[in-house]
Amino acid sequence: MNHISNSLYNLHEISKEPFLLEYEEDKDFLDWCILEGSDKISELSRQLRSYLNYKCAIIRVRYSESCGCLNTPKRASILKWENELSSLFSRLVPLLNSIGVEERTITEKIQILMRKITTNSNNFEIDLLKDIKHLSADIWKRLHILSEFPEIHRHPKLINVLIQVGGVLCSAQGAFFLPYIKFYQELKKNYKQLEEELSYLLHFNNNTHLSEEKDKIRVKITG
Repeated sequence: MNHISNSLYNLHEISKEPFLLEYEEDKDFLDWCILEGSDKISELSRQLRSYLNYKCAIIRVRYSESCGCLNTPKRASILKWENELSSLFSRLVPLLNSIGVEERTITEKIQILMRKITTNSNNFEIDLLKDIKHLSADIWKRLHILSEFPEIHRHPKLINVLIQVGGVLCSAQGAFFLPYIKFYQELKKNYKQLEEELSYLLHFNNNTHLSEEKDKIRVKITG
């Protein structure tokens, strides 16, 4: 998490770099920098908040008194955003596959394609990258909205899916925003740790639930 905090700090410090001094009299340029920098910092802050929300949700899953939360019916509001995210992600996956990526090489493949179109412009590939970028941003928004639901911890299987989606998005966003690639690399590592922790809890809870069911079956009432 220290790397993430350092990345956010560096975004503030970049405004002090000497190469910006030559533009200090260009008001339009400085206004644009302030707007772009502010928007990006806000976006990174939301993404970090989403991660922390899911981390807190997993803590609540761990200390839940009942395994019944695994089968809690979804509220209509959660289901709405889940369906939207699922629909968007189902559109993103074929686009990623079309440029020949696997999860571990998403960043590399996107960077290769970006370098390619700078030397040999291709409208199809440009539109493809735009679609991947815009879809990723839309999915991030749903990922954050879902993380804000106070009862999200009652749906650990859904959280497990959302965490995996977050890892894919980190790979894509890191490629599009190279100044923040270390931020996204660290964020992806943290999401991976959450995925491993939650997978263990789901496995443990399922086994516990099965043991309880077997114990119930063994009970006999005699009289």
